[in-house]
Amino acid sequence: MNENIIVYYGEDTFYIRSKISQLIKKYEIDDFNLTTYDMEETRLSDAISDAQTIPFMSERKIVVLKNAHFLSTVKRKGDPDQPLAYLENYLDNPTEETLLIISVPHDKLDNRNKLVKKLKEKATVSECKLKGPSDLAGWARRQAANAGLAIDNDALNLFISRVKHSTELAFLEMRKLLLYSKDQKAIDEATVRNLVTKNIEDNVYEITNAILAQQTSRALEIYQDLITYSEDPLRILSIIITKYREMAQVKTLLEKGMSQEDIQRHFRVKSGRAYYMVQNARGVPKDRIEDHLRYLEELDFYIKSGRVDKKHAVEMFILST
Repeated sequence: MNENIIVYYGEDTFYIRSKISQLIKKYEIDDFNLTTYDMEETRLSDAISDAQTIPFMSERKIVVLKNAHFLSTVKRKGDPDQPLAYLENYLDNPTEETLLIISVPHDKLDNRNKLVKKLKEKATVSECKLKGPSDLAGWARRQAANAGLAIDNDALNLFISRVKHSTELAFLEMRKLLLYSKDQKAIDEATVRNLVTKNIEDNVYEITNAILAQQTSRALEIYQDLITYSEDPLRILSIIITKYREMAQVKTLLEKGMSQEDIQRHFRVKSGRAYYMVQNARGVPKDRIEDHLRYLEELDFYIKSGRVDKKHAVEMFILST
């Protein structure tokens, strides 16, 4: 196994970028000896040709191939048809001075692909999964402890609920919390509530799920919480409409016989997102989706024409379901 060829794959693209940055720092690579190729735009032959050249006045260089979709199970329209033989041949005779890093922003590699099989034999292959709540909780506690701070359970649970599974958001928001709390002994729930950004799309997604599950009080509670934090009701309504249109479209695609993987490719989303899109669409009758969508579009028109107060309009929709 060659340690000079590394494949990072998974949906946690922030973690992948962090791992690459750590390697650049570890080997003290300067700008002259670091090249990143986007495989959505660049031919693989050009990137491999660069990997085969010696570094410029240095012992080592790094060549990064990002967005290597051709190694995943997801086949995307519009991506260049890459000449995989160049990478296959490079694996047999890699350049010792080059660290070749390949990033694949998908949860699975295509194990049927002979190039993937060869990479697993010849390269270092690492999976970068999205972090679950327990992983993020442990990470958050360690970050606080390293800064000499405690974080109580209520504060920690609120932090996890707001950052969801996003490593990038968790990193940014934790840095904000640590800076704010540097002269204190602990991070409490009030500090998290005041500082950590709420992801509006996630919250609106929860509102939509609560409506579909006929949990009116829960949907209203989330909506009122967003209003308390000064979110624009018209923006909330717009996202709800988008979610319903998405559901209607997924429903149509399922009726045409498309699979979850087909829908993932169609919408260019991650596998976890595609799973919930399919589950939501399957769990609701099409006529109910269409009825709600008509009502939502009418409310949007009434708000913009000044006939209905925007805050009460969204409440009306939630209560009517």
